[in-house]
Amino acid sequence: MRYLDTGTDFIQPEFLNILFFEQKNLVIFPYVDLKHLHALEYFTVGYNAIDLETTALNNIREIIEFEAFNSYSQNRTIFFIYNLDRQKVKDVMQLSDIHCILNTNEDVSSLANGDRFVFYNKKTKKFINYNPRYIDLSFEKHLIADCKNVVEVLQDKIQKIKSTATRLFSDVNKDQEMRNLPMILEDYDPKFWSKIIKFAELYFKVDFPEFDNRFYQSKKDFKGINKNKEQLKDYSDEFRFIVGQNDDVGREFVQLLYQYRSLNVNPRNLELEQLHTPHKLYNYLRNHHWSVNIPEDFLIDWVNMKSTRHKLTEIDVSDLKCIFNKLNIPNDLLQNIKSKIINHDSMLEIEKNIEQEAANNISSITDFPKFKRRLLKRVRDIVNLIDKKGDV
Repeated sequence: MRYLDTGTDFIQPEFLNILFFEQKNLVIFPYVDLKHLHALEYFTVGYNAIDLETTALNNIREIIEFEAFNSYSQNRTIFFIYNLDRQKVKDVMQLSDIHCILNTNEDVSSLANGDRFVFYNKKTKKFINYNPRYIDLSFEKHLIADCKNVVEVLQDKIQKIKSTATRLFSDVNKDQEMRNLPMILEDYDPKFWSKIIKFAELYFKVDFPEFDNRFYQSKKDFKGINKNKEQLKDYSDEFRFIVGQNDDVGREFVQLLYQYRSLNVNPRNLELEQLHTPHKLYNYLRNHHWSVNIPEDFLIDWVNMKSTRHKLTEIDVSDLKCIFNKLNIPNDLLQNIKSKIINHDSMLEIEKNIEQEAANNISSITDFPKFKRRLLKRVRDIVNLIDKKGDV
C-alpha cells in the first residue's frame, strides 16, 4: 500500500470537507514531511498558517493561545503543529477555540474522541472517527475533478466560495429574510447552496435563518447560472403587448399561463418569481417550453376563452388577430385559429337571428299548422347551433 508521500496525495475530497467546509481539526499519524503536510494549506482559505515544531516546547498550550489571540491580521490563525508526542496531542485537543493540523509519529488513534479533531492513519489510509460513506462529498469531488492537476485553480475556487460566504454573512446582518440569497449564490448549482451556507455559519460562528430552497432547485449545471442567463431571451415586451391590447383577452391569457404551468412544468425548475409573476413565468415558458412558438392547443383554448368563459366581441376578435400577427404565428396555424374565430362569429350571428325571429314571428297557437312549422324550424336551428358549438 502506498503511503501519503507527496503533497498532492492530500488533495482529496475528504480533506477538503474536513478542513474547509466542516472547519474541523485534523490529526495525522505517523510522520509526514512538513513540505507535504503544507499541501493541506490549499484547504485553509481564510486563515494565516503558523508552523510550530514542538520537540523542545514544553508550554505548547500557552504558545498557541498567545499566537492565536495576539494576531493583528484580519484572518484567523491555523497551526501546522508537528513532532508532537502523545501528551502534547492531548494538550492541544483541550484547547476550545483552535484550528489546527497536527502530525505525530506515534499511534494516537485511541485519543479519537468526538468529531472536533478528525484522526487519520496515513499508513492504512483510513480515518478513525470519520466515515466518508455517510457524507455527501459531491461538491468537493466536483471542485477537485474540475481542477485536476491544477491545485492553484482549486484554491481560487475555494477562495471564491469564501468570498461568497463573506457576502452572505454581511447580507444576513442587514436582512434576516435573506432575500438576496439567490443573487449571492447564483454562480453555484442550488443543490450546493446548503453546503456553502453551512460553511459560512461555521467560519463566522453565526446561525443563519432557515430558508426554503425548493423553489431554487434546477437542472442548471455547475458552470453557473449566469452563463445560462446570458443565453436566455427576454420576452417581457412581447408579454406586455399581449396583455395590454385587451383586458378580457389579457386576463384569459394570464389564467391559461398558470393552468399550463400547473399541468406541464415542474415547480422545482422555477424560481420563486417565476412561480408567481406572470411575465417572469412567460419568459420561462418562451425560453424552455415555447422556444419556437406558443403551442396551438394553448392558442385554441385562448380563443375559446376556456378559463374565463368570456364571450368574444368583434373588438376582442380584432385584438386577437392583432396579437397573432405580432407573434408571427405560422400561416397554417393562423388559418386554423381564424376558422375557430369564424365559427364563433357564425354562432353569434345564428343566435342573434334566432332571437330576432323569436321576437318578431310568434305565431298564434290557434293557427296550429303555421305554429307547428315555425316550431320545427326553431328546433332545427337550435340543433344546428349545438352542432356548430361542438365543432369549436
